Amino acid sequence: MNINEMLKKAKRLQAEMEVEEKEIAKKEFVVKKQGIKVVMLGTRKIKTIEISPALIDPEDPELVQDLVMLAINEAIDIIDEEYDELGDKYSNTSI
Repeated sequence: MNINEMLKKAKRLQAEMEVEEKEIAKKEFVVKKQGIKVVMLGTRKIKTIEISPALIDPEDPELVQDLVMLAINEAIDIIDEEYDELGDKYSNTSI
C-alpha cells in the first residue's frame, strides 16, 4: 500500500469515527437507581432527573443526594465506556 492509499484510508476512518461520535453524542443513556432516574445525553449533559416522591424524606436528604450522585456517575461511566469502545475500534484498525 502506498502513502496516498494510506492517507485516503486514514481520512476515511477518521470520517467514520466522527460520524459514530456524533451518534453517541445524540444518544440517550438512562440509569435507574432505587427510585432515581437519570437521562443523560452522550455529550454528558443531563436531560432529565426523576425522583420518586417516596424517596423524599426531609429527615434524610442525603439519601436522595447520594442516589442522584450515584446515578449520574454511572451514566457518565456508561458514556465513557461507549467512547472508549469506539476509540479501541479505530485504534486497532491497521492503515
